[in-house]
Parts: sequence; C-alpha cells; structure tokens
Amino acid sequence: MTEPAAWIDEPARRVPVAYDVDVLVAGGGIAGTMAALAAARHGARTLVIDRFGQLGGNIGPGLWGGGTLHLALKSSAGPADEEQLLNRVGLGGIPEEFHRRVIYARPHADRITPEVAQALEACHLNLDGYRMGTGGGLPGYLVDSQVASHVALEMLTEAGVELLLSVYAGDPILVDGRVRGIFVESKSGRLACRARVVVDATGEADIAFRAGAPTGKVTNPNLGLYYVLGGVDPEAYQRFCAGLPSASADDLAWAAEIGGTAPAGDAATATGQPLLPLLRQAWEAGEFRYLRRVDQAVVRLSMKVGAARAGGLCLADGRTGTGGTADFSDARMVSRMEQEHRELVYGWARFLQRHVAGFADACLLNVSPYLNARGGRYLRGEYPLSGEDLTAQRTFDDVIYLYHDDKCGRSCEVPYRLLLPRGVDGMLAAGRASHVYGPNLRARCFTLLNGQAAGVAAALCSRAGIEPRLLPVRELQRSLLALGSPVTNPRRLRELGLA
Repeated sequence: MTEPAAWIDEPARRVPVAYDVDVLVAGGGIAGTMAALAAARHGARTLVIDRFGQLGGNIGPGLWGGGTLHLALKSSAGPADEEQLLNRVGLGGIPEEFHRRVIYARPHADRITPEVAQALEACHLNLDGYRMGTGGGLPGYLVDSQVASHVALEMLTEAGVELLLSVYAGDPILVDGRVRGIFVESKSGRLACRARVVVDATGEADIAFRAGAPTGKVTNPNLGLYYVLGGVDPEAYQRFCAGLPSASADDLAWAAEIGGTAPAGDAATATGQPLLPLLRQAWEAGEFRYLRRVDQAVVRLSMKVGAARAGGLCLADGRTGTGGTADFSDARMVSRMEQEHRELVYGWARFLQRHVAGFADACLLNVSPYLNARGGRYLRGEYPLSGEDLTAQRTFDDVIYLYHDDKCGRSCEVPYRLLLPRGVDGMLAAGRASHVYGPNLRARCFTLLNGQAAGVAAALCSRAGIEPRLLPVRELQRSLLALGSPVTNPRRLRELGLA
C-alpha cells in the first residue's frame, strides 16, 4: 500500500469575475468597516467581504462589545486642554461619528435628555452609563453587538459600499507580483474580486501572508468566547456562596497542582473561592474539568452574576480565556481550540445547574460564534511599532494617529509605514492584522483610527493610480485632518506644517 502524497497539484481553472472595484476590504470588523467607509467617502468604489453574515467583528458577531470605543478617551472628570493627547480629546472623524451613532441607536436612547446629550458631547461621548458594553439593564455585550452591527451596515449602505457576506477570502489575485484583488469561496463557487487596492483587515493578516509578505506570530494570543446564561436567581446564588466555607489549604494546593484556581470574575467566588471544593469533586468524579489543556495552552473560565433581567429572565455572563502558547494561524489548532472552549462553556453550565443554587433553571442563551484573539499572525510592515517606540515616546513624520498607553502613561505616534507590507505592492493592512500584540494597539479606539487611515490611503492611491508605498504622506495626513481626525497633538501638527 502506497503512502498518500504530501501535496496535490490543483489544476488551473477559469474563475468568473464577480466584482471590479477601486478598493476591496477583506474583513468587516471595526477596522475593515472604518476602512471601507473612509474609502467610499473619498470617492472609491468599495467592496467589503466577510465570512459572517453580520458586520462588526468582535463587537458584532463576536459579542465582545465592552472595553470598547470609549476606551482611553477623555474622561468625564478630566479637564479640557488642547495640548492633551489625542486619546484625551476624542477620536474625531468617522470613528467618532460611528461611536455617536451607536450610542444613539442603543435601547432607550430616546430617553437621553438634552442635558445628558450635552454632557456626552462635552466629554467626547465618554459618560458613565452610556458607554458601549455597559448599562441598559442587560449585559452590554449582548445588546451592543447587535447595535454595532446595525450601525455599521447602515453607514456602509449610506456610503454606497457593496457587501459580499458569508464568503471566505482565498488567495490574492497577483498580477506582475502586485495584489490586484482576491479570490473568494462562496455559495456560487470560487469567484474573483478585482481591485486596484486591497485592504487586509482579516485580523490575522491572511491576505498578506498568502501574498508572500513577511508576517510574524504572537504565540500567546489569549483566545476566548463570550457566553450568557439565562434563568439565574442571583439572590439564591449569593446566599449559597455566602454559606459555603472558603477553600481549604488542601483544595488550594490541588488547584495549584493542576494549574489554576476556581473560575474568576464574580466577587462571591473569586475571593474565598467557595466553589473550588465542588469543582474538585466534579473533577475527581470525572464529571467536569474546569480547566482544559490543548498542547501547551490552558483554557480557563470567568463569570459574573448580576441582577440584569430581560423580560423577567435574570442573566449571568462570562468569558473563556487561554493561557500559554498556541499557534492561532494553524488550522488544526484553531479547530481544537474552538472545540475545547465550547465544551468548557457547556460543561460549566451543566455543573452550575447541578451543583450551585440559583442555577437550577439556568441554560445557555448565547455563545460567541467564533474565537476572539488578542494576537495570532500579524504583518511585519515596513515599520512594525514596538514597545521600545512607546518607551522612547517616538514621533514619526508619517504619523497617522497617536497611541497612548494608560498603564505606563506614555505615548508614541503611529506611522503610516505600519500598514505597508514589505515587498508586496497593491495592498495595505488594517486593524489587528497590521501590528504585533505588545503595545496595546489593538484597543478599539486605536483600531478605528487605524482602519480609517488605511481606507483613506487606499482611496487616494486608487484615484492617483499609485502604489500605497508611493503615496505622499502629507496628502494622507491632510485628508485625515479634513475628516476631523486629530492625527496627533497640536504642537506636532505645527512642527509638521499641518496646522
């Protein structure tokens, strides 16, 4: 019996051209949405493709609406000062418009008084109780994922952007070594989508990788799913936890030996860990393992129980997370992780129902349809921003927005070269695909600005018939300023001759 061949030669075939546009954006997350809006509003015929039937990425179908668009914006308690850093004076441009429209599309937005509206504007939409992911009487992720998707679709439709949803991005179309579109796999079979400029907003730099651009990997991507349980009695749960003794030293030693503590997140379980003895019993009985290992990675849980109600149904929500190393660019690893995270959530729901008061009638209402990741494959652009750049608070003549890290209190400018693949023409990267996970560039307020810059650049290049690396950066910066995006602080704008 012969061994199966390691490779199969795929025969050449003719592929019908479904679209021929100026700018194609691969990925309809928040970076891709901003890129498409910016490109279309600058006159480019624009197409967005996405593997889901819903826009918004991790704040849309991914259900991770919290920590979101307001993150690191000007605080409602902070003073106003034109010399404050960008993330202290709002987003500006299309991202701020998107943020505003999301807030006013949320449930009960009609109850916003003129006084509250004035306060929202005064602090650049960063007002307690009105941020995405919070308020509204329900877990904000669950509510705002639908709101964000709706607003994204509404704005793209208004801008005349064409959408091709529920398709998978395939190989780039290469003409003389330049990216001139991509192939997609669809219900109609394989289709060709031609474009003058392609924006890779896939999250994992899939198009850049297939085009041969240098990429890297973050091997501790902290994968996770968001989940919601319904039918919870929070008072019974709190009484139950209060009546349990704290975990014993033996229980804690056992937990440390297997590699973790009890699921975290709720104050009732996180401090004394009263659920840990019950979890240990379930583990040793072969009923439920609250930690799952996948090669060198560990999949974990968190949960919080609140008094949020939907039509009388009380909810609890939480997320899974991943510690250790995992190659999220490997198809088999992605599949295994999807299985393990989902089975962990289901097993957790069953454990709570059987052993924890307040969950007897609980059931899973919703789970993210795909794993969200803080890392994975990324583009090694012409200038990959690093932690050293942040520490040194570097500035760049080709700045497109300003990054500020609240943890260390430092800032640095983000250069246009971050978006440019090395050695590959005809494309840009946007969002998480464009940078390494280290400096928290993935924060959504900065991801919005990143996508906007990529979209404006793509439109300008398409109009001029030039490659993205040849775009005069001052033209890009002036276009961003005309949109209302601050680009950088006023002092630097004057130094660059932009103010």
